[in-house]
Amino acid sequence: MLNLNYQMSAPFGKMHDFASKMSFRGMDLEYHQFLGERFSVGGMIGWNTYYKDKGKMSGNFKFKGSSDIHTITGYQYRYVNTVPIMAIGRYWFTDQNSTFRPYFGLGVGTSWTEMKLDVGQFSSTNSKWQFAFAPEIGTIIPVNDQFAFNIGAKYTYGTKAGKVEAMQNFTISVGIVFMGN
Repeated sequence: MLNLNYQMSAPFGKMHDFASKMSFRGMDLEYHQFLGERFSVGGMIGWNTYYKDKGKMSGNFKFKGSSDIHTITGYQYRYVNTVPIMAIGRYWFTDQNSTFRPYFGLGVGTSWTEMKLDVGQFSSTNSKWQFAFAPEIGTIIPVNDQFAFNIGAKYTYGTKAGKVEAMQNFTISVGIVFMGN
């Protein structure tokens, strides 16, 4: 089974403090192999981006290689990009002949997270790989033996790594599913 999903995502925690707007720019690609009627394993790679326009602000900054503090005034833009890569296990509550196939799953893996701050002509970027996990619920709605729709929700948590704070988001996914025999 191959899924291609469009994602809408809301940041939480420190990620929300940095770039609080809900994102409508996200997607993921998943592959699942059934190990019987009720259990599947697979993997996914995704991308979500968050953005916040703070307007004209002043802030204190340190430049690399210097301990001096500089006050900079300018338009401040904040960005967060995440690229989760996870192994996924899913339990399916119904068999393949059902009108709806609800599932519960857990993804475990990593997420590359980049936090970027632009002030005027100056830019600061911190990025790290984080350990991440994502419990999920959803359902597929089969149209025929080879095609279905997917609707799901998941909470993703990536641990703090270096200067990159813990990443948390809640994501709603809608997509298409291609099923093999």
